[in-house]
Amino acid sequence: MGLFDFLKTKDTVPYEKIYEELSAFTEASLAMPKMNNPFLLDDKNKHAMIFGYFMGVMDYIAQTYQLNEKDILKIRTHYLLKNFTDNDMEQAQELLKYCDDIRDTDDGSNYALRGKLAMKKWVAGGPMAAYAPMGLIKILND
Repeated sequence: MGLFDFLKTKDTVPYEKIYEELSAFTEASLAMPKMNNPFLLDDKNKHAMIFGYFMGVMDYIAQTYQLNEKDILKIRTHYLLKNFTDNDMEQAQELLKYCDDIRDTDDGSNYALRGKLAMKKWVAGGPMAAYAPMGLIKILND
């Protein structure tokens, strides 16, 4: 390691690309459940499933882009603000805490794993990619 290697930073995080990927996958994942129940996000009994699943999606993104904790927090906050809280920062902060609490449960870990695998299929493309967002409806129907 050279004297000035500590000054080097990794490549710039492609935030816009990540936000687009997350938004597209979220929209596709929520489309079918919302058709069945337009008030899905209001059903508190389903929140652990929904947010556990999407935390797994973000885990995949964090792993793929090799994000540090600061970048992960920034992306998670932006994601929740834009997709679930209508840009309400206070609600987003509460939801971040809620998501962390979910992750600490066995069920939440399972939902996160299923979300992570769904996002992996989505990004990989191919014939199965179109079915990847159906992972959420499968969880909700179990």
